[in-house]
Amino acid sequence: MKSRTLTCITAISLFAALAALMLLGFSPTAQALRGVTTHTGTFADGATYLIEVPTNWNGTLLLFSHGYVGPGEPNPATDVGDPLPRFYLLTRGYALAGSSYATTGWAVHEALSDQIAVLDTFNSLVGQPSRTIAWGNSMGGLISAGLVQNYPGRFSGALPMCGILAGSVGFWNEFLDSAVAFKTLLAAGSGLQVVNITDPDTNLGIALQVLNDAQATAQGRAWIALAAALVDSPGWIDPFSPEPSPTDYVTRETNNSYRFSTILTFFSSLPDALNWKPAQVVTRRGTRELITRNSSHSPSTMAKCKHCTSRPA
Repeated sequence: MKSRTLTCITAISLFAALAALMLLGFSPTAQALRGVTTHTGTFADGATYLIEVPTNWNGTLLLFSHGYVGPGEPNPATDVGDPLPRFYLLTRGYALAGSSYATTGWAVHEALSDQIAVLDTFNSLVGQPSRTIAWGNSMGGLISAGLVQNYPGRFSGALPMCGILAGSVGFWNEFLDSAVAFKTLLAAGSGLQVVNITDPDTNLGIALQVLNDAQATAQGRAWIALAAALVDSPGWIDPFSPEPSPTDYVTRETNNSYRFSTILTFFSSLPDALNWKPAQVVTRRGTRELITRNSSHSPSTMAKCKHCTSRPA
């Protein structure tokens, strides 16, 4: 209990100090930290990398894998998910590194090789770490798990945060189940497309309008709750507000609907980014289960992690 109390006090003190710095105009992201050496560059496949090493480096390297970035969105190399952890870790002697990956979208396959290339570059420019920890959020959590599973000799451990650890196939099948239920229950005859999406922006507009109309009726709200449940949309979405009671169905469904509205990007940018025309799931007993891109480009696997994307048929 004493240890936990001290940890809470330390965290509160750190937050207060960082908040004060922010109020004074200090930005841990915009300004270089004193005594930190930065290395940047570009790999042959087009991926960029970022390495930051403090003068008081403690020998530990944290390799960060970022989450999903949609096509056309900015995709710089990142070595941490938030400026405040960056400030905390660098000032305490931890080295940070990460890459942009060679492509945007569901770039799990590309990320695995690019992140290992970052480690090789770090060894060449800085030296061999005493410990290397893979960490990342969302899709980056899946990548972190894939790294330690495919390259166990390169890592001391991993910290996947909200990682898609059931694998790519299960994750996208979950979205597909929810999308099919949403269209069947609420959007029949609306023109909403689940695959072969010809106009992503218009398609998303249809989905959002259907959701808004359904929210106005009791039956519509019930169908939203069902479709949201298939994708594990939560009934409590704000940690700064009290958790609704299990029988507070109105609040929980309202939260479901709000969270589900963000998931409706399934009907626009995500299938387009994955080049689903439609998405193909290749399943063979005793072999890997892969999602492949079916587009005008050369087909490539979207995930090649034997353990985190496969399961027996």
